[in-house]
Amino acid sequence: MAEFKQLIITNKGQALMAKMLAGTGNVQFTKINVSDTTYTDAQLQALTALSGVKQTTLVSKVIRTNDVAVQIEGAITNTGVVTGYYMRAIGLFALDPQDGEILYAVTIASVAGYMPPYNGITVSGAFFKLVTTVSNASSVSLNVDPGAVATIGNITDLQNQISDLQSYVGYTDADIFGVEVDFVSKTFTRLAGAVNRTAGAMFDNIKAFGGRKRCNVTDDGKVLAYYGDAAYVEIGKLAQAVIKNGVTYPVNHPVQVMVEQPRFYYKVVPLKLEKIEYKEVNTIAVTAVPTADGNVTINLDGKDFTVAVATTDNTTTLVATKIRAAAFAGWTTGGSGASVTFTALATGEKVTATFSGGTTGVTATVTKTLSGKVAKGFHMRKARYYVSDVKKTGFKLHPAFIHNGKEKNFIYLSAYEGSVYDKTSLAYLLADEQIADFTASTGDILSSIAYAKPASGVTQDMTRAKTRIIANNRGAGWNQAYAATVAATQLLFTIEYASMNTQSKIGMGVMKTDDGTTNMSEPTGATTLLGNSSGAVANGSVSYRGEENFWMNIYKFVDGLNIYAYNENSLYVADHGFVDNISADPYKDSGITISRANGYISAFAYNEEFDWLFFASETTGDTALPVGDYLYQAHTSASWFIALLGGSWAYSSTGGGFCWSVINSSSYRHRGFGGRLVYVPDAA
Repeated sequence: MAEFKQLIITNKGQALMAKMLAGTGNVQFTKINVSDTTYTDAQLQALTALSGVKQTTLVSKVIRTNDVAVQIEGAITNTGVVTGYYMRAIGLFALDPQDGEILYAVTIASVAGYMPPYNGITVSGAFFKLVTTVSNASSVSLNVDPGAVATIGNITDLQNQISDLQSYVGYTDADIFGVEVDFVSKTFTRLAGAVNRTAGAMFDNIKAFGGRKRCNVTDDGKVLAYYGDAAYVEIGKLAQAVIKNGVTYPVNHPVQVMVEQPRFYYKVVPLKLEKIEYKEVNTIAVTAVPTADGNVTINLDGKDFTVAVATTDNTTTLVATKIRAAAFAGWTTGGSGASVTFTALATGEKVTATFSGGTTGVTATVTKTLSGKVAKGFHMRKARYYVSDVKKTGFKLHPAFIHNGKEKNFIYLSAYEGSVYDKTSLAYLLADEQIADFTASTGDILSSIAYAKPASGVTQDMTRAKTRIIANNRGAGWNQAYAATVAATQLLFTIEYASMNTQSKIGMGVMKTDDGTTNMSEPTGATTLLGNSSGAVANGSVSYRGEENFWMNIYKFVDGLNIYAYNENSLYVADHGFVDNISADPYKDSGITISRANGYISAFAYNEEFDWLFFASETTGDTALPVGDYLYQAHTSASWFIALLGGSWAYSSTGGGFCWSVINSSSYRHRGFGGRLVYVPDAA
């Protein structure tokens, strides 16, 4: 039996689709050719004809299957075949309004089928049913040659390419939920099944959203109770015995409060991208005035520029003003007061600037404010984000449900920020007592329970690495939250609320005037009564579908993210085998550059493989739109950095569910830094 690979639309076919998208004409599918020529995958897109054509059949039937796709049918028999042959390639032809008949698409056989010669007795045949996308099915002629053989059957279809075009035209499926984000115009538009829905109850019947449930999970991953069940508790141990699958779990058996997240599929469609590029910026700050007339020399990218100064320039501002007014070929000047900025007209890394006062007595400091080092990835200017409970053509399983190559049906996110279980006293530390034992295997354990102050590094050495240890101490499958698991929540929020501003849609989060000394975070559990719902409560605590204080209250360490500053701000990502300060396996280069400027997010970085990440590539937004959250970075440092999410009590509008801080080394601890658990089952 013949087996064929995915059908590839040719360059001519893609041009015809573009004409259909532009509405410049109709299209008519004409014939199907069968060839015995062996082609490679790499040859197909450029083909304009097939060689070795053995048979041709007219298109017998054209059916509109939806607004953007049609089904073309045809058949061949061996009644005219004298010499048998192998069917190795099949081509679909169409009439282009300007170019005439073109080869629209081609498929090649992975297992070639043999068409035998006709022996006068037995008739053999092959049936074709080709589904293709055309942007606007109403532009397709349904008329066919009356001499064609009418049949139905199936060799292959173009579902992946249909999905690609649908994603640009817009999905209409009721079980796909999406939002279009225009980062330039700062607008959000609901798409597909999300149209006419509002956040909250109207998303409850979608598993990805409504399937998120607070639950009690044992250290070996057994779910013993869900929110609303009589046995459900939030204090870290059972209050009544539970029988599950024939096993009795006694009173006081340890359980964590987690949020069960069902698997979902996603698709990100970049509608408008802009290459990330940087023009180098140097800043000169004048620190002393002239004591003699003469010239100062500024060297920019290896070229000297001189500016005359005089003793009458008796303030640093006057000296800087003269420098700003001078001409510097290849650079523009700016700044104010005693500071002068030099911005390169061309992208790319430049030779470090220098300043010399010569005999004038003028002194100045020179800082490379922004490196022109080559960047990676794109600014996402406009995009569509989709999720679905079921696998759709062109959709991918969200990476939160793929751990070290293994797919999962559920993951378990912490309902509450991390506190510590003290193995010495056999009790939860409810007041962040700063006595945690971070010994691997035998030390204390990171927890997710209500009514406990989140653990921090006031005096104890609670770094990201140490938090990782006590998370792992809970047992197999337990980690602290990592890149893919937090990205799942970010994506779901974006689609449900048609917004990226978590603070305006749900609540600002816990905010206080910082005392400069203590861990001022609020104890966990303020949102207990919200259960699986989203909302904010009196003390400022917020919850998104069971996850309390995903933003604010205390900064949360996020694992699987290593940032290489060194004038680059490159991001390396892993979903297992977490280690600080490396880019080697299992970490992968995300192919993006994090913004090299602090500020409110105006664009996210995009790379196809890591299209699920939400890291700022540009920071010229504001407190509300398009995101409303801040990026803190330090790209000029010669250091590796860790990632912290959400902000703490000391932040206000800068915090939020997309607020990242990538300015701290892996050895750093702080009273405003904590962590949270995630459980990823070993089994699917």
